[in-house]
Amino acid sequence: MKMFTTSVLIFATFLISTNISAQVAFISPKLEKVWTTPEGLNVPESACFNEADKIIYVSNVVGMHNIKDGIGYISKLSGKGEFIEKEWVKGLNAPKGVVCTQKKLFVTDIDRVVEVDLKTGKIEKLYSNRKSKSLNDITVSSLGRVYVSDSGGNCIFYVGKDSLEVFLESDQLGAMNGILAIDNLLYLGSKGNFISVDQQTKAITILAENVGYLDGIVSVGKNKFVTSDFKGKVQLIEPGKGIEMLMNTTDLNINAADLGFIPSQNLLLVPTFNDNKVCAYKLKL
Repeated sequence: MKMFTTSVLIFATFLISTNISAQVAFISPKLEKVWTTPEGLNVPESACFNEADKIIYVSNVVGMHNIKDGIGYISKLSGKGEFIEKEWVKGLNAPKGVVCTQKKLFVTDIDRVVEVDLKTGKIEKLYSNRKSKSLNDITVSSLGRVYVSDSGGNCIFYVGKDSLEVFLESDQLGAMNGILAIDNLLYLGSKGNFISVDQQTKAITILAENVGYLDGIVSVGKNKFVTSDFKGKVQLIEPGKGIEMLMNTTDLNINAADLGFIPSQNLLLVPTFNDNKVCAYKLKL
């Protein structure tokens, strides 16, 4: 009986230790945690640093990701992750992707894009399209055109004068999320791959396969990108060279949503969605 009890205890200890080890996040030495936001964010999906005013704008889904409930909001944070204004813009519907131009902030709002005046915080215009289904990430090109990905369809949109216009509709596009405009290309997560789309010819090129559901994409150098897989993986992708894992919090059920980046500090901003934080990491490449 004593031997049986001892064996049970040893086995139980093994199971516990195994379970604990499985619940440890992987963080590469190339990432150094700098700060975490205080309590107050509510399902943060996207973090966007605006170089002009040095403010981080964070979208808070609050409710369900696909319900028009009017309870979502945008927060303003300092460069150190402190609250400037918790609910700066209110009344949104599961806001996700956020991007700033010189005077405006654009945010996806399920099936429409909301334009906000950066000075006043007032909603000035709404843009929609009958084909839009589940708009997600958003980016602005060097020429000032605002592009939008649609997770629920096969269209990439852009913000026109009074409505969303279809930029590209293709069966090669699907399950889209992260989108980033650099020079003449759009970089995009689509169908589990990392792709580029030429803004002039609209040619689609697969840059890396099987990268997961890319939520955020930021450029960290020539032909170097850091991406987030919503489940919790943060990866360094160098097309033609390979993929390197920088962080994995999947086993902790901590998401890695739409990334932000502060180039002057090499600071990566990671919204954790259901964990209700934005975490900042010094990127050491």
